[in-house]
Amino acid sequence: MSDKLFTRREAIWIGALGLLQIGILTSASAGWWNFESKGDKSQVNLSDLQELPKVLEKTQHQEVIHIAVASVISPMENVNLYGDLLNLFGEKINMQVQMVQRQNYNDTNRLIENGDVQVAFICSGALLGMDKNELAEQLLVTPEIAGSSTYRSYIIVPSRSTAHSLMDLQGRSFAYMDPLSFSGHIAPQYMIKKAGYNSTSFFKKTIFTYSHDNSIKAVAEGIVQGAAVDSLIYDLTVSRRPELMNKIKIIDQSEEVGNPPVVVSAQTDLNLRVLIKNVLLTMHLDEEGRKALKILQFDRFVHPDLSLYDRVWEMSREVGLG
Repeated sequence: MSDKLFTRREAIWIGALGLLQIGILTSASAGWWNFESKGDKSQVNLSDLQELPKVLEKTQHQEVIHIAVASVISPMENVNLYGDLLNLFGEKINMQVQMVQRQNYNDTNRLIENGDVQVAFICSGALLGMDKNELAEQLLVTPEIAGSSTYRSYIIVPSRSTAHSLMDLQGRSFAYMDPLSFSGHIAPQYMIKKAGYNSTSFFKKTIFTYSHDNSIKAVAEGIVQGAAVDSLIYDLTVSRRPELMNKIKIIDQSEEVGNPPVVVSAQTDLNLRVLIKNVLLTMHLDEEGRKALKILQFDRFVHPDLSLYDRVWEMSREVGLG
């Protein structure tokens, strides 16, 4: 398949996805999502590391901005969910957007640290891999969702499960999301320790799925007996696939922390940082921006409250992850 452009707005070029394939999930996930093209948009080629065509650079005379989207959800879903927002963002800053994805949060953090991307949509737990002293400068905005700037971890099980809380899952199989994920790893580990148990031996078997929708699939298909997932991704997923409500249920939840933020690399030019922040903070003020945000169920972007992330560091230290 040759590369094609999004016809409605600026192109999104997909960086090296390298999605970690988990054999136990491969057969169960087949056919889960509908990846048909949306109306007037062309299909996007998800092959490894696509270089920006030189002809395109010369004809459009636009600089390229590289934006990482963490593997909170699987790669094609990220394209579907973030495509309109990133295309519109590129229009507003008059730059061409190259969307970059990696298989885990640690690899995404390295992109930010090395300046390989200028902006990144990350998980709250991924902040642990960043320099806390520079965080005030690097944390640009956070999304406000349903009027709230916080989210939590949901503990989910198959709908027929007899478990009523996380503690009822002792000795059973469980899916974590990513080692740096607040909702998919840090929070459940903290909940287990707080209850007086050893988190390393609490479950009979654990796996890492490296995306919250894969964790939801694993539970819905009975591959594992429980999982910890991002409450925002859970709500988004069941709103798009309401039939899941018959397959899974929430039995427990963590305390709240700040919503997954948008950060900028320390190597990004200061003037560009200011432009990016202003564009994101005003994205909701026009109809096209509101439509792009609505796909992600975002109300708008707001100034970050750093205190909302303090518990991420505190909880990670409690479980030896910080």
